[in-house]
Amino acid sequence: MKIIWLCEIILLSLDYLNKLSMPLPDWALKFREPKTEIKFIGNGYYKYAVEYRYNPSKKRTDKVTGILLGKITEQDGFIVSDKHQIRSMMVDAQIDIRNYGVYKLFSNLLEDEMNALRLLFPAKDCELLFCFAMYRWAHNSPIKRVPEYYRRDFCAQEFGFAAVSDKAISATLKFFGEQRARVVQWMSSLLGQTAQQFAQYVMMDSTHVQSKSDLMGINARGYNPDFNFDKQIRLMYLFSAQRQSPVYYRLINGNIPDSKSMALCLEEMNMKNVIYIADKGFYSKQNTARMKELGLQYIVPLQRNNKLIDYKPLKKADFKKKLNYFIYNKRVIWCYTYQIEGEPLITFLDESLRAREEADYAERVGSHPESHTKEKFLSKLTAFGTLTFTYQTETEKNFEEIYCAYKQRNEIETMFDSYKNFLSADAMHMQDRYVTEGWLLANFLAMRAYQKLFIRLKEKNKLNKYSPKDIIEISKSIHKMKINEKWKLSEMSNKTQQLFKEIQIDYLNERS
Repeated sequence: MKIIWLCEIILLSLDYLNKLSMPLPDWALKFREPKTEIKFIGNGYYKYAVEYRYNPSKKRTDKVTGILLGKITEQDGFIVSDKHQIRSMMVDAQIDIRNYGVYKLFSNLLEDEMNALRLLFPAKDCELLFCFAMYRWAHNSPIKRVPEYYRRDFCAQEFGFAAVSDKAISATLKFFGEQRARVVQWMSSLLGQTAQQFAQYVMMDSTHVQSKSDLMGINARGYNPDFNFDKQIRLMYLFSAQRQSPVYYRLINGNIPDSKSMALCLEEMNMKNVIYIADKGFYSKQNTARMKELGLQYIVPLQRNNKLIDYKPLKKADFKKKLNYFIYNKRVIWCYTYQIEGEPLITFLDESLRAREEADYAERVGSHPESHTKEKFLSKLTAFGTLTFTYQTETEKNFEEIYCAYKQRNEIETMFDSYKNFLSADAMHMQDRYVTEGWLLANFLAMRAYQKLFIRLKEKNKLNKYSPKDIIEISKSIHKMKINEKWKLSEMSNKTQQLFKEIQIDYLNERS
């Protein structure tokens, strides 16, 4: 009898060991998440929390099994354990004060964008994208920190996700990254029915972002203004001068120059009658020849030392009698047109700018004689205060239209400054092309919110006291508290209330 009993125990043990060594069934495998493990115990599968701790004596990291999270069955799926449910409720109950200011501000600024996005994508995916874009905007957050920000944020009350994991954020970014056609449709919808009106003057520019991933396939060594030749990708942006806002982005291989990408970008957005406004580093005969070949319209500035520029009219004592002029920002701008080597050119002179540049250079002759001399000063006299363009447009543009269109290019410089500095986005560490595409969409949302906030401050003459970053930091101090099972807004100073009300973010004018 003892032998039979022992044999039965051995067989049961072997059967149990076989089940332990068997791979998890598919219906159980889908419940395995980061920092968890699934064990076969008895006749069932159980999910446990897992921690990884460094063992100094073994000089390695050990896996430590933690608390039981629940049971997994084929019929019912994951069944949370009673103790873990109580534990979770206790944790949630402790968070009776949630961050609210950033959520309110970001939601207000991007109301139109999010409404348009929900028409094309599932609401839950839009909400997760919104969360990541908001935390990028407010905290420069990487994906891994999103769960902790979300846990304490009021959007958890609005969206209803019990929790947000970094795995869920990555999956959402990948989902959006794989839907480029719908993302472009969404970007086009932001221009509305009057798309062509707002698309006429467009600043197109690119920025490089370092990416050392070996799995991306689109990062490559290429030229950039910082003379950094590490692997990089390029981000091409279209910026509407009329709306003062970014309207399009596209990810491009790191070794492809801008001139080869412009036509495809305009074709993807289906923009007609677009005039490309370049920066001073873009001009070359090859670039303008290629743009003419592609039938693109452009306004391209030349460096002041370019040999094509004719300064002779400005050397005449009575040049004002012969040149045209217009008023810009209460300053007289003189201008004249000519053609050299087949390039139509137009030169502008701002005398107030000339006076400042002359004074600045003359001062440097004394303070930096090794690089600034009187001879160089005299050779530059005629060029001080000037701006020269070559251009090609389907319809005739007057002097003032061309000049003002270029001056609006400063807005795109602000956008790229905010992109790299404010969002800390001059390098990325993603390994997947489609996750990267989704990451860029989140940053695009953040940029539009930043630009809208900038415009509101500008319209209310607040930029001399507050930057967009200042407003975001102030909004972080605004919370909602749960009192008698109702969420109430925390106190604010009269100064803060008035500031937000002026930029159309009225925290007090809402229901509790």
